[in-house]
Amino acid sequence: MNYSEMKLRARAQLKTRYWYVFLMTLIVGIISGASIPMIVGLLLMGPLTVGLSYALIDVVENPNGSDNYEFLFEGFKQSFVTSFLAILLIRVFTFLWSLLFIIPGIIKAFSYSMTAYIIAEDPTIDPMAAIAKSQEMMRGHKFELFMLHLSFIGWYLLGILTFGLALFFVIPYVETTVANFYVELRGKKVIKAEYIEQEMNA
Repeated sequence: MNYSEMKLRARAQLKTRYWYVFLMTLIVGIISGASIPMIVGLLLMGPLTVGLSYALIDVVENPNGSDNYEFLFEGFKQSFVTSFLAILLIRVFTFLWSLLFIIPGIIKAFSYSMTAYIIAEDPTIDPMAAIAKSQEMMRGHKFELFMLHLSFIGWYLLGILTFGLALFFVIPYVETTVANFYVELRGKKVIKAEYIEQEMNA
């Protein structure tokens, strides 16, 4: 994958919708950091993460679309139980893998990283099926996503130097770029599946 092209695409998509994505990610970030007790945070974070993924897919695929903050609640309306269970299971699985060593935990986190996007596009999917599909999609692509995040290292360092302030402004850029990564990856899988089906029917 061409990271520079993907990031360029994300910047173009954010030209007219930056503050929309900024507010959406800020809302999720604040609720994530302020949710007490923990069970409340777990109940909210799954659906909110899926809702944010739904909104980011819309930004990527409908650059001329209008801002719709109701997208943030799609995870509550369409797939509350699935969203909650999937994100909870991901946290448990990642924690367990991290007990072996940090690196296996990080690798698994990348494997599970497409789950929220998958649920956003298929609210009826089973939580474990969504996690399994994410692992399948990320097979052979985990290092690519790692390198994509690594390409933002300068921005992350700036965030540290500004005591996290700069991160508030760069996170929409990172999130939109990752959404482009998902859409491109999903597109490749769709094309591959269609090609196989055509070959079987030929």
